[in-house]
Amino acid sequence: MAKKSAEETKKNISFSFAVGGLAVLIVVPIVFFVISTVLHNRSSGEFNKSVYPIKYEYYVEKYSKEFDVDVCLIYGVIRTESGFDPEAVSQAGAIGLMQIMPDTFTWLQNYRTEFMPEKILDPSELYKPQVNIEYGTFLLKFLLDHYDGNRSLAIIAYNAGYGNVDTWLADGIIQRDVTAESVPFTETSNYLTRVTEAAEMYRSLYYSDMESDFPENDTDTFSSGSDGSDTNADEYAPNDDIGDTYEDQVSSFSDGADEDEQNGVMYYDNYENYENEYY
Repeated sequence: MAKKSAEETKKNISFSFAVGGLAVLIVVPIVFFVISTVLHNRSSGEFNKSVYPIKYEYYVEKYSKEFDVDVCLIYGVIRTESGFDPEAVSQAGAIGLMQIMPDTFTWLQNYRTEFMPEKILDPSELYKPQVNIEYGTFLLKFLLDHYDGNRSLAIIAYNAGYGNVDTWLADGIIQRDVTAESVPFTETSNYLTRVTEAAEMYRSLYYSDMESDFPENDTDTFSSGSDGSDTNADEYAPNDDIGDTYEDQVSSFSDGADEDEQNGVMYYDNYENYENEYY
């Protein structure tokens, strides 16, 4: 009986070792997978944050609140326009973080101040991050209001000028539910994709508690196969075609326009008189 018990004990020990070994074979890979996944996600997150950095946070959040413009959209425009280079100047002459044309800057100031020449800043002020972000965000606000909150239209108008976008809409070239694929102009189509994608990356990385207010169809603006971590140099290059001249911008004003647009005509008339002295 004792001999049998010893044999059983031996078998039990062997069985325990077998079970233990099997458990190790199962658990160790799982633990390794979990650890490697955590490390990979942390590494990926750190890499993505280096590609989509947060800079000039005080000014971005200040004017985001002042003009009620999504902070992620502002960051998306800055990253796409200049790669956060306040000294950036495009071939067309657009300046600074949000690549604002000097004439557009003058127009924006007139629009805000009801034509008060003594308050008009020199275009060189656009090299200052605070001024550039303030007026770039104000321009986004103007465009969002102009298109009744349609972000895709506001984004492509920031690139191509709202006078052109209004014409495209009137001629049926694009629709109000525009996507990148439906924009027949490569540069503007790519711009919509890049800004939209960058804005959503900023939301994911830094502002995940904020809900996206991009329409569902805006997901079509993401480029095929993009993972949001493109590090191509052209992502950081200033856009050479950003901004329109003052005359291009006001060309969209028409008879019978709403109050804001009628004010724009008044500002334009004043600007023509002022332009002779200012330049």
